[in-house]
Amino acid sequence: MIKPTDLTIRKVARSLKINIYNEEFRGKKRGRFCLTRRQLKTALGVERLRSETIQKLQDEALEMGLVIIDLDETFPCVEKDIVEKYRRPPAEVFSEYFPINETDDFDMENNENEE
Repeated sequence: MIKPTDLTIRKVARSLKINIYNEEFRGKKRGRFCLTRRQLKTALGVERLRSETIQKLQDEALEMGLVIIDLDETFPCVEKDIVEKYRRPPAEVFSEYFPINETDDFDMENNENEE
């Protein structure tokens, strides 16, 4: 089976970000969208999606400002700037559900901007 080249992956990422994201459909002038697994395979020209191919596409798209989420059968695509504005739970809310051990060297508020 033929793997898509890095150039193919780059072209697909670019087309998703520049073309499809800015295309008017389903009542919106532009914006987030979701690809099916079949659509992604078609775009990449493959019969089988391998995890390494998906990861390469995600990395390439992220460099262009597009987040692609792998949900197995669907692939939501949304601009990185939008995702980065999502609300983050403050430390007291987070620790209520996920208590931090005293031995942990972890500070939610200091780490919220780290990758």
